Amino acid sequence: MSSSTDAASGGPPSTPAPGSGPALAQAMARATTLGELAQAAAGIDLLVERLHDAGQPVGGIALQVQALSARLFDRAWRLIAPDALVDHSCLFVMGSEGRGEQLLKTDQDNGLLLADGWPAPDDLPALCQRFSDALADFGYPPCPGRIMLSDAQWRGPAAAFSQTVRGWLLHPTPAHVMTLAIFLDAQAVSGDARLLQPVRDAAFELATGNDVLLAHFAAAVHAFGDARGGLLRLLGRGTLPPLLDVKKAGSFPIVHGVRALALAHQLTATGTAERIQSLVAAHQLAPDSGAALVDSLHLFMSLRLDAGLRARRSGQAYAGVPTAALTPQQQHRLVQALEEVARFKAMLTQRFRLELV
Repeated sequence: MSSSTDAASGGPPSTPAPGSGPALAQAMARATTLGELAQAAAGIDLLVERLHDAGQPVGGIALQVQALSARLFDRAWRLIAPDALVDHSCLFVMGSEGRGEQLLKTDQDNGLLLADGWPAPDDLPALCQRFSDALADFGYPPCPGRIMLSDAQWRGPAAAFSQTVRGWLLHPTPAHVMTLAIFLDAQAVSGDARLLQPVRDAAFELATGNDVLLAHFAAAVHAFGDARGGLLRLLGRGTLPPLLDVKKAGSFPIVHGVRALALAHQLTATGTAERIQSLVAAHQLAPDSGAALVDSLHLFMSLRLDAGLRARRSGQAYAGVPTAALTPQQQHRLVQALEEVARFKAMLTQRFRLELV
């Protein structure tokens, strides 16, 4: 019986199933301490495992995780920061969190924009450190590269941060390119979301028509080997490496290549599937190529999740996808997906003239 029928008949309203997405969201909303939030945070991984075991598509699971994580981060920030700081700032997440492609918890990637001209509280560094510590308690490890608001370079006035973003593009060192790539996936999760868009716009404005900058940015698609590397030689012999890092070999080239095309064509979507849809609509990707890239990305995500869950259940650290443990059908699909990645990287090399970078 629906909740509206219950209310109309005078019966008790229906409640979400324990451990479901709605139940976790309600627990976060009710939390009055960081300890209570930590209990809700633990439920996210359990929900992912349950949904995956039930055969739910990874794309849909990842969107649920994104929504729950945003609620979690917002509630944690509001428990830590005074109201005035929340109202005059924008807390944002980046990377897979921003794209809505995270499944199991990964390193923190976040930052804080402050309204220009607003005097930040003297204890801002301590508040930001407390937030980063809380996320670590929730199961999100600190970022090895310190890309989180507890680091001074990832918090500050919006105008100053815009200049920082422009600097990444004007001086496209490998480190700056990867930092910019992470930032282009930014999504606001708490505070004044209007502060984020002008900072993102700064990157799009500078990249418009600038083929040299775009080529340096897109070249990171080959960060983990070019399209003619050893992996393709293995595939040509009909074999797979015994342990495959599907992020380096598959997910990252798709994610970053699509991100580069979106930047080149001024498309502001942040999720990879959304970017692909926008590129297809703008006639910058063929519909069949777009569909194949989405399918390949979701296969890599699913295989990574399978291996991550198996590793966690056995008490071991995730080290890659053991390809020998895959079914023949999975192996076949994996080879097809890796070949799709190789074709996509070849197209990007031609599109951005990456052989000249």
